[in-house]
Amino acid sequence: MAEQIEGRVSSAVDAWLRWLPRWHIGTARGRTRPCRVCLGSPVATAAGFDHDVPHAVQHALLNRMRQIVDDDVDEYTARNLPLVTRELRLAEAQEARGYRPEQGLDPEFQGLDLDPEPEPGQPFLFTLAGLAGMPADDGIVPPDPTVAGGEPTGPTSELDNGAASFDVEDLDGWLLPPDSTTPSDALPPVAPGPVVRPEHQPEPAPRAEPEAEYSDEAKAALRHEITLAGDHAEAVGTSLCLALVQHRPRIAEAIDRLVAPQVDELLAELSRALEQPRSR
Repeated sequence: MAEQIEGRVSSAVDAWLRWLPRWHIGTARGRTRPCRVCLGSPVATAAGFDHDVPHAVQHALLNRMRQIVDDDVDEYTARNLPLVTRELRLAEAQEARGYRPEQGLDPEFQGLDLDPEPEPGQPFLFTLAGLAGMPADDGIVPPDPTVAGGEPTGPTSELDNGAASFDVEDLDGWLLPPDSTTPSDALPPVAPGPVVRPEHQPEPAPRAEPEAEYSDEAKAALRHEITLAGDHAEAVGTSLCLALVQHRPRIAEAIDRLVAPQVDELLAELSRALEQPRSR
C-alpha cells in the first residue's frame, strides 16, 4: 500500500506544480470562515507550509491529498466492508438528484467561494450559491433492489403495458368541452339494475408491525466495520504524510519562485499606499 500511495502523492504534487504558475495573488479574497481542509491539517505540516503561504495555494495541494485518502478508503470499503457499502448505497439512492454547482469542481476550487463579489448597480440574475441552497428536485428515487424492502425491477405487467399504449382518441365522446357545465349530460346512460349489497363487509387484514431493520448483532457488526474504515483512513493518512515529506524541496522551491515574489510585491504596494505618520 505504501508504494501505491507514494505514486499517487508524486502524481498529485506534479499536477499541483503544473497548476501553480497559473495562480495569481490578485484572484485571492478574504475568507469569512476557516477552511476545514487546511486548518490544523497534518498534511500541511508534512508539505512544509507555514502561515505565510496563501490559503489558495495550500488548499490546492491539500485537497488533492485528501482526494487520495478518500479514493483509497472507498476502494477498501467496497472490497472489505459490505455493511458500510450497503449504507452508503442506500444513502445515495435516497438523496434527491439535481444540479449542485458545488460538486464536480476541480480539486483546487473545492471549498472556495463560488460567486464573485457583487458590483454596485449590477445585480445578479442568479448566483451559484443561491442554486446550491435551493432544495433538490422532488423526484421519486427508485429503491435499491439489494436493500431489504426495495421493490424488484422486473418486466412491465400487462396493466402497465395497456396504460402505456393508451390513446386519448379512445375517449372521444367521454371528454367534456371546456365550457361545459352539465357533466351528467356528457356521460353515457347507465342501464338500471339491482343494487347488490353484501351482507357482511370483509374486515381489513391487520397490519403487520414493522420489523426492526437491524438486530443488536447487525448493529455491532456495522460499528465494527466503521471502526475498520476509520483505522484504514488513519493508516493511509500516515503513509501519505510520510510520502509527502520527500517532496518538501520541490514544494519549497516552487513557493519561493512563484508565490513569494507576488506576496512581496503586494506588501510593497500596500506600504506605498499607506500614509506616513505625522511627525509631532
